[in-house]
Amino acid sequence: MAFRHVLVPTDFSEPANHALSYAAEEAAVHRAKVTLLHVQPADAGTDVYYVAGVPASELEAGFDFVAGGRLSNAPVSEPTVVRHDASDETLTRLRDLVPGPLRETWDVAIAVGRPADTIVRFAQERKADLIVMATHGRTGLEHMVLGSVAEKVVRLARCPVLTVKYTDNPGWLDCQPHRCQS
Repeated sequence: MAFRHVLVPTDFSEPANHALSYAAEEAAVHRAKVTLLHVQPADAGTDVYYVAGVPASELEAGFDFVAGGRLSNAPVSEPTVVRHDASDETLTRLRDLVPGPLRETWDVAIAVGRPADTIVRFAQERKADLIVMATHGRTGLEHMVLGSVAEKVVRLARCPVLTVKYTDNPGWLDCQPHRCQS
């Protein structure tokens, strides 16, 4: 089966970066388009901070004390507005993950919602025919409490899902047919 569009969800973790390398290889073999996707929670928005220039009380508004006990009018500086947009930062991080020579052919996207449902919906809307994603390897109580995004995507997706297991010991990557060295 030839894949034309590979969707790679990422949470910017090491396991997700590991899965990205598999997706890049798969896309190269099939000459497929790749879309990197990050799912943000619904409450991720723009934080706005006002820094400096805002007087603490009306008495201080525009006045400074000077020698001799006289008040003089001092210019009040406008507050500096600092905006932190989570989406802009996320798009930059996604673009940084794209291999240099492929920047023109790969897409990056952000979606909002619950991760597994959003990944499946996004894959359907964008007609992805393969999803490549990491498994974090949680088991037991941690798996029950946190759930598994990858597991849910595998169950709900209409297209094939390649799950890539991440290990801290990459020795298994040295495996060749009929001969492995760990």
